[in-house]
Order: sequence, then structure tokens, then C-alpha cells
Amino acid sequence: MNMLVIYIAGRKAFGVASVRFELLLSTILFLSREGMRNALLRVNVSSSSNSSPRSRLNKRPLEQEQRIINAALIPIAAGMAMAGCLYWMYASRSAQSPESLSNKSAPYYRLSLIVYIVAAWVELCVEPLFVLSRAHVLFKLQAKCEGIAVSCRCAAVVATLLLGHYFTIAEADNNPLRLLAFAAGQMAYAVAIVAAFVRYMASELDYPIWMCYMPRKIARSDAGLENSYIGRSLGSLAATFVGQSLIKHFLTQGDSMVMAKFATTDEMGIFAFVSNYGSIPARVIFLPLEEASRAVFSKTAAAVNSQDLAKRPAADDKANARDARQVLTVLGKLQLLLGAILTVFGTLYSPILASLARQTDAAVGQALAAYCLYLPLMGLNGFLEAFVHSVASRSQLVRINTWMVGFTVVYMMLAVYVLHRLGLGSAGIIFANMLNMGLRIIYCRVFISAWFARLGIAAPQLSAMLPHPAVIGTCLGSGAVIVAISAAFSHLQNSTVFQLLMLALGGALGTAVLFSIWLYEQPFIRSVRRLRSGNLGSIKTS
Repeated sequence: MNMLVIYIAGRKAFGVASVRFELLLSTILFLSREGMRNALLRVNVSSSSNSSPRSRLNKRPLEQEQRIINAALIPIAAGMAMAGCLYWMYASRSAQSPESLSNKSAPYYRLSLIVYIVAAWVELCVEPLFVLSRAHVLFKLQAKCEGIAVSCRCAAVVATLLLGHYFTIAEADNNPLRLLAFAAGQMAYAVAIVAAFVRYMASELDYPIWMCYMPRKIARSDAGLENSYIGRSLGSLAATFVGQSLIKHFLTQGDSMVMAKFATTDEMGIFAFVSNYGSIPARVIFLPLEEASRAVFSKTAAAVNSQDLAKRPAADDKANARDARQVLTVLGKLQLLLGAILTVFGTLYSPILASLARQTDAAVGQALAAYCLYLPLMGLNGFLEAFVHSVASRSQLVRINTWMVGFTVVYMMLAVYVLHRLGLGSAGIIFANMLNMGLRIIYCRVFISAWFARLGIAAPQLSAMLPHPAVIGTCLGSGAVIVAISAAFSHLQNSTVFQLLMLALGGALGTAVLFSIWLYEQPFIRSVRRLRSGNLGSIKTS
């Protein structure tokens, strides 16, 4: 789908939409609702099932439901205020940027900006229904509504792009509706998700939908104040989570902030192209592993409570810690195996893949190759931080967040330097991100070593994570063959037939690497299967 969008809209428009507009959207949505959503996870709707029997007879929300509704209305008001401030910031910046206002380079820029902001606020209007569906554990309903909204967004983007393409007979980079198409898609998503939740939640609730948008005071003895709207404890908890969401947003959107401020539209387009396609392994492989490891590590944290070590038999603590060490070792070895494959095949085949995707600029191939080097670090950092956040105490988490903010500041300063001063473009941003990930990995390694040392157990060792020498040899040999053939036939690099033959060669060599893993890493493969099934017994890596 993204391939079609990039082809019709052009890389520059895709970059502006994926970097500037998505940063605007995520800032409004994340800062407005994330803290309140996390706080409302602590509200138990079932606890008020018998507290107000007349509510059901009168077709009104129960006390806890009303409390959720009152709290969920806050992000709508906060989002409206934030949207106005951000529009003023973006508009004032674009007033100084001819690239943003030029009708030739970015037609309908301000209109697209306004549509994005309005779409963000419309999406926030689903909050009362969303948090109620989550409180009632209606996950299938959420997935259905999300699927409908995503389909509407894709259809709106493609339809608007085709309209501009065929009715103006324009090339991709000259399509006058290229920015407006992404804004129309986001508006279609917002309207569709609100409509879908209204449609399906109407059959789940015992009271009219409009009551989900009416604040009402409730009298609760544990709320701290009589006739309060959300209660003092929930308000305090929400404020804490809002502060954490500010830090999290800064950590996760640092690269977009740098790109939006200092990058050209072409550099944004390359970065958006590479991050969209390069992150496929992260979404398909690394994210599920990180979520599974987080669940395993959370059980370990519950079993080995740092506040209760004196009261618990040391043998139980050490057994649980050894399980955690085995899981870390298995995941570390998996990341190194995937990293070896990505390093050899990803970096060498990046120019060919970029060319087949109709991105012939050398900068695209360089950025894609850099992203292949970055992915293993991302995966390694993901499960290490999952362990650290699962076992760390509250005071340790505060210290960890402080370090992470410091690392992000270093990254952003380096990213600005390589982008603005050295002119390394998107590849420079990715290399700066690699440094950021490296610093975070080192910090997690130090923390994990200290955590195991407190229990008198050796921390996971790198030597236990290394792939079998035969697997390493197969990867290196495959890389040598690819380099040799590419050098011998360098005069055919731009030939489509040669590129397809090189892909076939890569498939054969990749099969050989996978066969070597299957042949020499059987204990490790069995350990991965046990880990996926939740069975931690007898996990071995070699």
C-alpha cells in the first residue's frame, strides 16, 4: 500500500506527511490522551456494579462508568487547546519557509495542516467510548473499529491522489493534491473510528450514547471530595502519567523533531521511505518478541521482589533469576542471528531493493543499508529495556528515565550536527540513532549485571549468545560471494535482469544460512519454541 502511495504522491510529499504532519498528530493525540488512558486502567468498573442499582433502572452510567466518562472528556478539551497552539507554531514556522508555502513544492500546505489538526481533535472525541470499551474488555470491538478506520484512511488517500493524478494529468511530484490526500485520509480515519465506536458501543451499553459525552458529578466517599467529577486520587494519578507521557513522547519522537526542524523535504522523504520499509522486521519479529519477553520478565519481577528478598527463600529467588537469565540469553542469541542476516544481506542488497522500489538515488540505498545495521541494535535494546522496566523499582525507574532523557539529548545534538553541519542526510540521522541505542544498551547491561549480582548469580554472558562458528562462516561466505559477483558484473548494476538474478542468488544463499542455523542451532531452536509457548523449563542456547 505504501508503495502505491509513494509512487502516486511522490517521495517529498510522503516525507512531509510522515514526518511533519505525523509529528503534529502524535503530539496532539499522545500528550492529550495517553496519560489519562493509563490512569483509567486503574479504574475497576465492576466495583460499582451494586453501588447504585437505580442507575440501571434510570438508564444512566454507573458511578465508576461516569467517573471514566468525566475523565475521558478531559483529553477532548486539552486536545482543542493544544491543537490551537501547535497550529500557531507550525504556521509561524512555515511563514519563514518558502519550501512549505510555495504552491509548486507544497500546494495546499496550510489547508492540509488545518485538516490534520481538526482530524486529531475529531479522533479525540472517541475517547469516552474507547475507554469504556476497554473497561468492559471489548477488545474484539476495538479491533473491528480500528480495521474499519484504517480501511477508510487508505481508500481516502488513494482516491484523492488518483483524483489529482488523473484529472490534472500530473506527475507524482507535481500532483496538486499530494499533501491534501494524506490530510483527507487522516480525516476519514478520525470520522470512521468515531462512527464505528458509536455504532457498536450503542449495542453494548445500557444507556444512550449521548450520555457518554455528558459530565456529571458523583458522590463517592473515597474520592476525597463530595460531588466530585473524577476524584482526587485519579486526578493525581493522571497527572503523574501525563508527566511520564511527556518524557516518553520526547524519547520516541526525537528523530522526527530533528527531521521536522532541520531536514529538507527530500531528506524527510528518504527517511520516511526507509523507516516504513526498514521497520517491517521490527514490527513483525522484534515487537512480538519484546511483548512476550516483557510478560515473562514481569512474572520474574513478581517472583523476585527486591523489597522482599529477606523474607523469601534464597533458592526460589535464584531459580527465578536463572530462568530470567536463560530467557535473556536466548533472546540475545536470536537478535545476533537476525543481526548477522540483516548485516550481510540487508546492507548488500539495499541498493537493489531501493532501485526495484523506483528509488534510484544513492542516498536511499545508503540510508536503507544504515537502517539494516540499526535494526539489530533496536531489537537488542527492546528486550533489554523490557527486562529493566519489569524488574526495576519506582526509584530506579525515575533514575532510568533521567538517563534515557540524557541519551536522547545527546542523540538530538549529534543528529542536528550530522544533518545540518555535515550534510549526511537520512543516513546520518540513522547513525546518530545507532549511537543512542548503543548508549541505552550499555546502560541496560550495567543495570542487569548489578541486578544479578545482588542475587549472587552471574549475569548473561555474550559468549553464550554468539551463533555457532559454522553459521557465522556461512554468513561471511555468502557476503563474500555477493560482493565478488557484484564487483565482477558492476557494469550491469542498473540492469533489471541482473538485479533479479542477484535477488535469486540472495535467496539461495539465504536458504543456505537458514539451513546452517537449523543444522547447528537445534538446542537454541527448541529453546525459542519453549519460550513462545511460555515453558521456561530446560531452556538452553547450545
